[in-house]
Amino acid sequence: MKICANCGTQVPDDATFCNNCGSSMAGSESVAPANNASADAQPQAAPAQNGQPYPQQNYQGAYPQAPYGQTGYQQGYGYAQYDPHDHTAEFDAADIAENKVFAAVPYFFSSFVGIIAGIYVKDSAFVKFHIKNALKIDLVTIILCLFFAIPFIGWIFSGVCLLILLVVKIICMVQVLQGKAKDAPIVGSLGFLK
Repeated sequence: MKICANCGTQVPDDATFCNNCGSSMAGSESVAPANNASADAQPQAAPAQNGQPYPQQNYQGAYPQAPYGQTGYQQGYGYAQYDPHDHTAEFDAADIAENKVFAAVPYFFSSFVGIIAGIYVKDSAFVKFHIKNALKIDLVTIILCLFFAIPFIGWIFSGVCLLILLVVKIICMVQVLQGKAKDAPIVGSLGFLK
């Protein structure tokens, strides 16, 4: 076994680089393991300059690694991707737990029925957020219905867009029942009703 002169980690004799710190093993001398110690035993510190040994620290696996392309700390994964459309953290967990059903009403029926639900639970910021999302979807639906006045092309365009908005409503309902407060896909980025 060789001992890395940089960090003191034991590495196999045929290794050209240290497994721990990546330093070149050229010029490192082989050391026989003492008392039949196994290869996975604690590494011995090699003397460094001025007779002081390097600290025996192994940082490999000390910090959780995030999946590729993610940033922002999240327990269990290290760093997670920041989503500017997810506002769940802005709301009280108790408000979300108590008012999931009322927050789903505007998507299931219409935003106008949702306003009535919002009056019933007027202190819930979570319900108000979803009422605004549902109002955006309903206003875009009304605008798309105007295109039905244009024969053929307007009918096809409006029909396809209305199907897409139906899928958006279903996605929003599922997110509400999961306790999330995300902007509605496609229409959530529209500037009105902020």
